[in-house]
Amino acid sequence: MSMTRKKKRGGSRLKGKLPDSMQGCLDILKNLQSRQEAGPFLEPVDWKRFDLPNYPLIIKRPMDLGTIERRIFDSFYATSDEFAEDVRLVWANAQKYNRPESDIYRMSEALSKVFDKKYGKLSKLYTKKSRKKSQHQREIGRKDRLKFKDLMTKLSGEQLSALVGNLREQCPGALSKDAEAVEVQIDRIDSATLLDQLQFCRECVKRNRQGTAYSVPASKRLK
Repeated sequence: MSMTRKKKRGGSRLKGKLPDSMQGCLDILKNLQSRQEAGPFLEPVDWKRFDLPNYPLIIKRPMDLGTIERRIFDSFYATSDEFAEDVRLVWANAQKYNRPESDIYRMSEALSKVFDKKYGKLSKLYTKKSRKKSQHQREIGRKDRLKFKDLMTKLSGEQLSALVGNLREQCPGALSKDAEAVEVQIDRIDSATLLDQLQFCRECVKRNRQGTAYSVPASKRLK
């Protein structure tokens, strides 16, 4: 067992629902544990009991399904791939220590195939979900930037000066200056700044419509 890794990742036992990715991993693990051939892999190998003094000499990183389950609930794994690495280590250890013609070797091969098939499906599922989420976020970002561009056209000169001042403080890379004017490069504004300044623009436009012009602090006016 990698003690260095455990100290780094060890944490309090999770309360409540697992993250979706870890819940999927747990479901796969439970399926493996329920199979008849999983018996030898449910708990750490008791090499003293079975008189296998060379086991710790050959197997440098012992692993078993029970330990993996505890690690899931202890928030040990940062990603599902780390979980898969430990599961594959169980089969690798069994095949390293046991002869190919042995029952344990053959059982580890059978379970390895089951795991790879199920984990492959899980990986494809979450990759697809991740792509959809990223695409959705990009679409929202473009809409926000278009909205920001539209709102800028509705600001007064003083409000525009204040907006430029805000950007100069929060995201100076979004400003370019020539001999005559300062230009706002909307695509260069980071998300946090964009949302903040969208709110500023909306407030300005709202006040303009109400006839109560937004009062810009002197510190925010373009100098």
